Amino acid sequence: MGLRENEADTEHVLNRMENTMNNLEQMSFDSINVTDLLVTLLGEAREYAAIMKSGTEIERNNAFKLLCEILDKILETAFIVNNIAHDLENETLYQRDTVEAIKQIVDFFYSMTDDMDL
Repeated sequence: MGLRENEADTEHVLNRMENTMNNLEQMSFDSINVTDLLVTLLGEAREYAAIMKSGTEIERNNAFKLLCEILDKILETAFIVNNIAHDLENETLYQRDTVEAIKQIVDFFYSMTDDMDL
């Protein structure tokens, strides 16, 4: 592989790494927002559970309906978290492959400088 080919490959690998880093950053931000939503929903669920324990029959029925809606939202949110986790796993594996490609490029450059030293 020549120096120009290696330069193009290096640029490609670095662009790939930057894109992966951006993806990881966005997924981290998304996961924070999703977990904040889960905390909020669980807090609301606890409030409705307390009403179901001590409220009037009408309040309990209303709280039960709202609690079921919250549980549906929590389930939807859990699917989102699950998808983010799978995406993070894929991006991490992609990052590992990128690191291996960078190691190969560095080895190539070191071998070139070793040849020049002879």
